[in-house]
Order: sequence, then structure tokens, then C-alpha cells
Amino acid sequence: MLAKRSEDKNIVDTVFTMVKKASDAKLKYGEDKVVDVTIGALCDEDGKFTIFDSVSEVYKNLNKMDIAPYAESFIGNNDYLREIKSWVLGDHEEKFNVGAIATPGGSGSVSSTLKNILDAGETLLIPNIGWGPYKIMAKEHDLKIETYELFNEKDEFNIESFREKSSKIMKLQGKVLVIINDPCHNPTGYSMSKSEWESVVKVMNDLSEDGNFILLNDVAYIDYSVKGYEESRKYMESFTNLSPKNLVVFAFSCSKTLTKYGLRVGGSVFISNEKKNIDDYMRANEFTCRGVWSNVPKGGMKLFSTIQSNKTLRDKLTEERDGYVKLLEKRSKIFLEEAKEVGLEVYPYKEGFFITLKIENEKIKESIEKLNHENIYPIQVAHGIRIAICGSPSKKLEGLAKKIKKVIA
Repeated sequence: MLAKRSEDKNIVDTVFTMVKKASDAKLKYGEDKVVDVTIGALCDEDGKFTIFDSVSEVYKNLNKMDIAPYAESFIGNNDYLREIKSWVLGDHEEKFNVGAIATPGGSGSVSSTLKNILDAGETLLIPNIGWGPYKIMAKEHDLKIETYELFNEKDEFNIESFREKSSKIMKLQGKVLVIINDPCHNPTGYSMSKSEWESVVKVMNDLSEDGNFILLNDVAYIDYSVKGYEESRKYMESFTNLSPKNLVVFAFSCSKTLTKYGLRVGGSVFISNEKKNIDDYMRANEFTCRGVWSNVPKGGMKLFSTIQSNKTLRDKLTEERDGYVKLLEKRSKIFLEEAKEVGLEVYPYKEGFFITLKIENEKIKESIEKLNHENIYPIQVAHGIRIAICGSPSKKLEGLAKKIKKVIA
């Protein structure tokens, strides 16, 4: 019955499996006896899912005709497309040729980029430590995967590995599509410096002599950078030097920016120093929008554009979200200071939702089983174990690094 490409599809979601284990443990032993660091969504200090009041107030007052009908176009509402370009790029918007489409969440942006840049059988380049669904989406589009080492021995972005793997793929297929998840990398919490980004652009430009270099910059967590709005986007200045054969696609997510995960609204904002690249990519994506999801929820788009186009509403949201950025700073400090004290190794963390423990691959499963036995529930990722500080109250993080070190030592 199944198409050949679907015969071996079988998804085992380690996140939801562990979430279920943690939930069962809470029912059996009580909330206070369980440390649940699985939840990849923002929660308050009572452990309750965060819903920004500044967003909910706007949503409940939207006109029903802004919610119920289809969107204006299958690429999205005009006001939404205008506002996501402005929000994602900030002061840099005028420096490039720019295009945008609405997508079902940030995931829709990633998936549509893979679909329209690479042919079946070609290779996608991703970090060796990264968001698991990148691999699932690659499989969905019949793509191969190659990984670059995210960090070097100095715990900096490994530009040597990035160049080596990009060069290999360019020679193989005359085109490179690479994913960089930054700022606030999922799952390590690393953010690259401007000089690291300039090195990336140099690699892109050097290799563009042999073909097109397309960068998919996953910015799902950009609005949780401790640097604030303008500073978190400073690195985009580097793209003004891009070769005209290159394209950058930003995958944006309203799920994180608005804490409205269930509305499934995101977008692709794409830039190039060659207008034809934008025109070609827009034309291909228009077809994908119609052929894959047809319409993105109108209410979610109207919610975002209403807030972003009104300074008072935008400032209210920024103030509320900034309070949670400070909370993430507090939680990370609790865990990282104790980890350093007890010698628990972690990947370099700068900001964001997650901290990842450095664990050898062959020891990850055993370590998680030991932690589960002590009612500690983290998430397995490539080359480590993810601690979701975003979903854990501060009091649950106190003493946690020490417990983990004792259990897995």
C-alpha cells in the first residue's frame, strides 16, 4: 500500500515519551518528588504553561472576521508579511532584497526550505548537536544528512568543520543548504558572536564560486536573547557582504515569540543581494503554500500584525517577555554555577531555553535510566542530555546539578 519512500517511516519521539514518563511519575509519587526538565515550553515559577496576558488580551478582542475566514492569500496576509519582515530584520530590512511567506509554525518554514532548495537524494548539512526534527524533515523530503561539529576544543563555533563539510557537499552537488540555529541554540543555549558570523559569511562567499550557498537560519528563540531586540540582530549586518549567488532564509516562530504554540503561525523571511534569487524562491514557495498547507490560520497572523504595528501593544508584550528572559537568566545561573562547582560538564551556554550536559553517546541511555530511577526526567539529544530550564521552576533547579553528577558519576 505505501509508497517506497514511506515504507520505513517510523517515528519514535523521545521528547513526548519522556514527558509521559514524567507525568506518570508525578501521579505516582507526587509533584514535589519529581524533577521534570522535559518541557520545551516556557513555564512560570509555579510550573504552569506561560500565556502572555499582553497577547491574550489582543486575541480575545479580535473581530471574528479576523479569525474565521481564510487568509487573504495562501502566502499569508499582507499586513502579517509586512510585520514579520520588519520584526525579524529590524533596521537591516532596507539593506537587502527581501521576501516573506507565512508558514504553519517555524517548522513549516524549515520544511518548505528543504523542499524547495534540495532535490531528492541530495545532502542537507546540519549541526551534530541540534533539534531532532531536522532529520525527520530531511527524511520526509528524501534527503541525506551530513553534520558539522558545532563546537571546537575552545567551545567556540567550529568554523573549520563548517568549512570542511560545506566544501565537501559543494563539490558533490554544486549547491549547499546548511542550517544554523542561532541565537539561543536549541538545545545548548549557545549564541554566536558577530565575528563567528562573519567567518560563516566568508565560507559562504568563498564556496559560492562553485555554486549557490543557501543558509537556513533558524531564529525560533531570537526574542529570548539577553542582548535585547537590536543587539540580538546585529549579526545580520554580516549578510550585507553576501555573494549574489547566496540566499539566507530566516525561519521565524510565533509560537515562542507570542507563547501561542497552538495557533501554528510562523514564517520564512528571506534575503539576498540578488533580486532574482528572491523572485525565484518566492515563486517556488507560493506553489508549496498552495500545494502543501493551503492556508495559515488568519487569527494568528492578525494577532501578530496587530501587536507589532501598535507601539503601545508591542511595548507591553516586550516588557512581559523581558521578565521571562530575566527569569531564564536566573535559572541558568542557578544550574550553571552549581554544575561548575561539582564538575558537571555542559556545552557552552549563553542564553535561551535549554542547557545540555556533555555525555558520551554510548553513556546517554544508561545515564537517563539512572536519572529516571531517581525521579529526574531530562531529554536525550545527540551527544548529550538536555535540561529544559524554560519549563522548570527555579526551586526545582536548586541542587539539581549536584544530584545529576552524583547519579551519573
